[in-house]
Amino acid sequence: MTRSLIGVTLLVPAMVIAEPWAFDEPLPVAGDGETPHFHHLDGAGRRHVAVSGNDVGVVWEDDSSGAPQVYIATKPRDQDHFGAPRQISTGAEAYEPAIVGLGDGRFATAWEQDQSVVARIVGAVDAGALQVLAGPGARQITLAGDGDGRLVAVWAHNGGHGQLIEAAGLSIEGAGVRAALQAVAVAPLTEHAYQGYPAAAFNHRGDLLIAWEDRRAGHTRLFHTRRAAGQAFAAERQLNEHNAPPPGEEGAGLGSGVMRVMLAVDGADRARAVWLDKRNAASGYAVWGAASEDAGGTFGTNEIVQDDNGSAVAQWHAALTAGGRMFVAAWDDAREGWEDNSETGDVLLSWNDGGGWSADWLVPVASGAGYQGSPALTLDKRGDLHLVWIERDDLTSPTRLRYAHGRAVTSAVP
Repeated sequence: MTRSLIGVTLLVPAMVIAEPWAFDEPLPVAGDGETPHFHHLDGAGRRHVAVSGNDVGVVWEDDSSGAPQVYIATKPRDQDHFGAPRQISTGAEAYEPAIVGLGDGRFATAWEQDQSVVARIVGAVDAGALQVLAGPGARQITLAGDGDGRLVAVWAHNGGHGQLIEAAGLSIEGAGVRAALQAVAVAPLTEHAYQGYPAAAFNHRGDLLIAWEDRRAGHTRLFHTRRAAGQAFAAERQLNEHNAPPPGEEGAGLGSGVMRVMLAVDGADRARAVWLDKRNAASGYAVWGAASEDAGGTFGTNEIVQDDNGSAVAQWHAALTAGGRMFVAAWDDAREGWEDNSETGDVLLSWNDGGGWSADWLVPVASGAGYQGSPALTLDKRGDLHLVWIERDDLTSPTRLRYAHGRAVTSAVP
């Protein structure tokens, strides 16, 4: 097995890797009717699937009503079909939802609706009242929950000084949800502010970790911060590495193009981030990341996540989850069809249980003819992996939404 770092090939001892999950046959979630539609899984943080107690929930946006709206479908964990999709947005248009499980069969959901960001508690058969969290100019909302009652919403808000990331703790009151305190700016700037697409996670100390895209330098970099309960956010730190300037020239260098950072924390309180990074411009974006050994306070040297088999093609839609002592990254790429320029795409996984990232695994139920991509995933308390993705015949065809349950292979999951 090899790994390539910006043109430098590193030889890694060959490893026999047992896949940690055995996937059930994929289940349809939406898009299998006679009328073609287009589904999107593009929310900040890619939180589109969650487990709550014995229930699985999936959220997405599609145009089946004639306008973009947000939908949810749920099912009991071991049932072999989802209930009918339910529209949970209420405005003229809605985009980019997020979901987290509350542990009792209910889910917290959030999305952009009519230029505001909103939240709602949704159960298997009912839903609470809609709560507006931030008004005009708010977008790109994500959620984080710790399973013990802490719940936070994080979004981008375009105000008087540019677009800033804001965060607000949420409290649940019966079937309703509201902001517990006024939203605060995560990293306030008064000049050249453009912050977007946040990701958020709690560590096991109760600290909130946030990372985001930031263009204060005139190009996109990634920053992160941490806030202990009851404290202010720490000063932000840059997450991605960037190029040094040429000898004799001032400046910090533009660095590679980066986008869509994701965060996760495992059961040992280690944190990881992954993102798309164009360090090798010839092949386009690749999946890169960084690890934190101090529960998200600082992150170490950047490392490539994918293996060298994908170095000839671009990677898209990187996602991340964690549980136990396992991190799992997912993305889609066209390595299986790039030589004949076929319009294909497949979902791939790589996992890390404390060492290096595994060899890439082409997910058997989310690969093959046509396009499978835009994955989102979560690990549950048993170590099972829940994966959703978009399926289409080619890159211009209407879409179908799919889900598969990966059951943990006990001997392979730490």
